[in-house]
Amino acid sequence: MKFLILSLAALLAACSPNVYVVDENGSPLEDVRIIPLSRSLQHKAVFTNAKGEAKVTQDMPYVTGLHVAKPGYVIPPEVNFDLPKPIRLVLKKLPPG
Repeated sequence: MKFLILSLAALLAACSPNVYVVDENGSPLEDVRIIPLSRSLQHKAVFTNAKGEAKVTQDMPYVTGLHVAKPGYVIPPEVNFDLPKPIRLVLKKLPPG
C-alpha cells in the first residue's frame, strides 16, 4: 500500500507543471515560448497554457536552462533550470514606442 501511494505521488509530480509565467500584475501569460537548453542540444519548445503553466521535462542531455519569450514582452536572461520547482517567472511588458 505504501508503495502504491509513493508511486502515485511520483506519477502526479511528473505530470505537474513545473514552470509558471505571469506578467507584472501577477496575471498568467498564455502562449509563452519556453525552450529548454543544454550544453549540447536545444530541446523542443513548450508553451504555457491559459493558466501560465508549462511542463518542462528533464530529458537527456541534462536541461540546464530555459530561454523564455513572448511577443510584446522583454526577453529575460537565460533562466537556471536547477532552481527549486515550480519555477515562477515574471515577464515585463516592452515600453511603448
